Amino acid sequence: MIMTRSYYPIFADLTGRRCVVIGGGPVAQRKVTTLLGYGAQVIVVSPTVTPQLSALARRGRITYRTRRFRPADLAGAWLVYAATGDERVNRRVEQAATRACVFANIVDQTARCTFIAPSIFRRGQVTIAVSTGGVSPSLSKHVRRDLARTIGAEYARMLQLLGRLRGAAKQRLPDYQDRGRYFDELMTGQTFRLIRAGKTQHARQVATQLLMQYARRVRR
Repeated sequence: MIMTRSYYPIFADLTGRRCVVIGGGPVAQRKVTTLLGYGAQVIVVSPTVTPQLSALARRGRITYRTRRFRPADLAGAWLVYAATGDERVNRRVEQAATRACVFANIVDQTARCTFIAPSIFRRGQVTIAVSTGGVSPSLSKHVRRDLARTIGAEYARMLQLLGRLRGAAKQRLPDYQDRGRYFDELMTGQTFRLIRAGKTQHARQVATQLLMQYARRVRR
C-alpha cells in the first residue's frame, strides 16, 4: 500500500505497475522486496547491487540496469524510490519525477516525497498500514510488531468466512443497515469465538443459521 503525503491510500495493489528503484544497497533491497510483494514490475538502476538483488535479476524477478540513473528510466513508471545515499543523484531523481508526474520517495527526506510508504502488517488478506507521517519509521515498525502479537491468524480465517457469506447476505438482506447489523453480530458474537477456537466448520454453520434468522425478520 502506498500513501500520499496527505495519508490517503491511492492503491493497495501494484500488480502490473512499473516501479523504479534507484540504488542497489540494503535500503533499495528492502524497497524492492516490498514492491514485489505487491505484484509490481520492478526496475533497479544502479552501478552495483546487493547479492540478493543480483539473484533476483538472474531469476528474472526484476530488471536490472547496471549504470547510473537517467531521466529516461522513469518512462512509463508509476513510482520511483531514490535510495542511493548520493544527494546529487537523489536530486536528479526528484526533478525527473516531477517533470514526468511520477510519484517519488526520496528515502529519509520526507519533505521531498510525494508519497509515503507506511509499515505494512498482513494476516492473509487483512492488511494494516501504520504511518507516522515519515517522522519515525522505527516507531511504525514497533507498532507493527505489537499488532503481530495482537492480531492472530483467526482474523484471516474470519475474513475468509465473511467473504463466503457476502453474496448470500446481499441476496437475503438487501438493506445495507440490516447487513451491517448481521456482520457486526458475527464479529462480536459466537461466530468469531468459534473461529478463534479453530472451529471453522461450526462457525460457518452458526453464521448461516444467523443469516436465516435475520432474513426471516426482514420478511415480517
